Amino acid sequence: MKKRTLESKDKIRVLIVEDDKSSLDVLEEYLTIEGFLVLTASDGIDAINKIEEEDLDIVLTDLQMPGADGIDVLKAAKKVNRDLHVIIVTGYASLETTLQAIKEGAYDYITKPFKLEEVAVVLGNASERVRLEREKGRLIEDLRKACAELDTLRQSKADLDINVDEINKSMEEDQAKIAKNLKMLQILPGNSLPLYYLQTKGSDKDRMFEKLERLVKLRQDGVLTEEEFRLCKERLLTQV
Repeated sequence: MKKRTLESKDKIRVLIVEDDKSSLDVLEEYLTIEGFLVLTASDGIDAINKIEEEDLDIVLTDLQMPGADGIDVLKAAKKVNRDLHVIIVTGYASLETTLQAIKEGAYDYITKPFKLEEVAVVLGNASERVRLEREKGRLIEDLRKACAELDTLRQSKADLDINVDEINKSMEEDQAKIAKNLKMLQILPGNSLPLYYLQTKGSDKDRMFEKLERLVKLRQDGVLTEEEFRLCKERLLTQV
């Protein structure tokens, strides 16, 4: 069952479980003045329902109640949320009931008759534990987010490294091709340079006329002198 979010996230949320209405009213008023966000239940069954429905921090429950007693409320609270702080209020301060409550996970207990100041001290200690646990939860969440961001950065760096490697490899291949072409150009006579560019386009006989047209164009553009044009044309024709 989805729990409802109470109206203040910062306040400590306390459920008071007491079948005596006058005691319940006094505790509710006092804890509200002390700054707690207070809910109430008049018996154990009502308390268990609220524990299942509400988002609580502390349960202050009477031990002896009709329907379901304080131990039943304690067990239900720990089943819903093992971090829920349950304080037992009992008029039967026997060693047996105290040990049973602690064994079941009770945070502390208060004996009747009690003073409101005693209740405030016990709830103050429990509240400090709640605040520390909330801070711990926030720190853990911050660490999780930081780890996720770090993983994202690492993945981005890995992707960048791959891209850099690919670029470097491509540059090395281009440099090798350029070096090869430069080497070939260096061993050609000066008047054979235009013919070299023609040959790189293909040397099939079927394209001889296309090459001749290029020679004519090079001469017209002033790239070739008449002598160079003649030599290139003769060399081209000898390859047919």
